[in-house]
Amino acid sequence: MKKNIIFFLLISIVFSPQKIAFAEENEVRNIHYPTDKTLTFYNDFGNARYNHSHEGTDILGPKMTPLYSAVDGRVTFITDPEASYGYMITIKDSDDYTYHYIHINNDNPGTDDGNGGTEHAYAPGIKRGAQVEKGQLIGWMGDSGNAESVASQLHFEIRKPNKDPINPYFSLVTSLEPNIDDYNISIVMSLSDNINIDKNIPQSNASVCESGTRIKVEGSSAVYYCGADGKRYVFPTDKVYFSWYSDFEDIIELPLEDIYKIPLGGNVTYKPGIKMLKLTTDPRVYAIDTGGVLRWIKSEEAASLLYGSDWSQRIDDMPDAFYMDYKIGEPIGS
Repeated sequence: MKKNIIFFLLISIVFSPQKIAFAEENEVRNIHYPTDKTLTFYNDFGNARYNHSHEGTDILGPKMTPLYSAVDGRVTFITDPEASYGYMITIKDSDDYTYHYIHINNDNPGTDDGNGGTEHAYAPGIKRGAQVEKGQLIGWMGDSGNAESVASQLHFEIRKPNKDPINPYFSLVTSLEPNIDDYNISIVMSLSDNINIDKNIPQSNASVCESGTRIKVEGSSAVYYCGADGKRYVFPTDKVYFSWYSDFEDIIELPLEDIYKIPLGGNVTYKPGIKMLKLTTDPRVYAIDTGGVLRWIKSEEAASLLYGSDWSQRIDDMPDAFYMDYKIGEPIGS
């Protein structure tokens, strides 16, 4: 779903000013969209504020718009009484990432009196220590604290276990995309940024070739991926190769005697999310999840929702000989 781009200046912050680690701002967390999916937001992470950089995403909407838990987790912080930044909820997930909801409603419905109290800020049962489920109602949008002079909105933050912020925008956008049985194309692609990560290849210092590079024998067409473990991994077909790379640039040619010094580690599997696979002797169509896991897509409706109306054009036939390179996971769709 596309979102309208608007300009909105919000003088709002809870945490002390600090520099944001922009190098990791594109990290995506698998979240439930935290409010009404029709509301407007834009990528304002890192924008200048009065004396700091903006460390969240502002989602604009009417007061009393429901707010939902982005994850399964536990409420670790809740504001009562109202603080200078307003009412706020913090939820921690099983990975110790935290999700912050700020400027929660402080008005009686239909007013701007600032006297709504916690009754109109937090949903029943929401308190410090409470366990919450992804998608559960936790409160209502408002303009509490130092947002009183601007439009009502949710200031939404995601922080790593070390409290560094990541840009919520990409997680929010991804949460609006089709997600069936916990399979989301953008998420699986972001979780498999390179072959080392996708195959969970362990780090080793003993290597003839540099981790992450591609090598080939001089005069040969076969290309190998140099793993972090010092082994070379085979691209079994051109289709597998082009699921990871768009061209053959930057491939290092080595003499045959040098290639032989690098032990084989196995075959590279398809990059998750790029294609669907069909085995030669199996009529089923599979989505590719992280780690070379094949998940049977049980209906055309599920395939269309995930890959679009031209989903059938995104299927690659795979020889049965490469079946053992993959694992079978849970099916997708009904």
